[in-house]
Amino acid sequence: MPAVPDPASVIQVCLAEFGKLRDEIAGRSGTVWTLMGLNATVSSAVAGFVLARQASPLLFLLLPLLSPSLGLLLIDHATNIGNIGSYIDGHLKPLLQEAAGEPRLLQYEEWVDRYEEQPLRRLLPFGIPLVLLFNVVPVGALVYTLPRLTTSWSWFLWVLGLAVTSVQVAFWVGFLWPPLRRALRRTTS
Repeated sequence: MPAVPDPASVIQVCLAEFGKLRDEIAGRSGTVWTLMGLNATVSSAVAGFVLARQASPLLFLLLPLLSPSLGLLLIDHATNIGNIGSYIDGHLKPLLQEAAGEPRLLQYEEWVDRYEEQPLRRLLPFGIPLVLLFNVVPVGALVYTLPRLTTSWSWFLWVLGLAVTSVQVAFWVGFLWPPLRRALRRTTS
């Protein structure tokens, strides 16, 4: 017959793991802010140089390469943060609730899920700024540079930028759409 786990030990181990996971979330969240700041800074600097006629308009070809790359890294961090939250909710929470005999422990992930399923609260402060920073900027750069392409290397960079931007847009749709779809289902039900 297997030994019955000691509830105090289960609680102690779960809380230690929870603390480490929350630390990872905090680290990844800090990285996300760094990526957004870097993208905004580089985009603004490039736009400033080009629009002030201090650099070639083809400098804009950097944006469809850099911005989507940073956007994909941001999506990776956000996805992993969501995975950590799902692990906490699906694995640690039931262990802690059972060991402590308290079903109200660790309800935050459920609360966050309900919050994120509210379309306006998801789109306005989160989705729209990120889509502008990581999607509209590179698409705008591609549109702006298209009539200015004269060399094979500029065409190569433009096509590469289009490919990277397209992949990144697809990932953003895949990232933002499921919570919005759940929210829309809730509001129509």
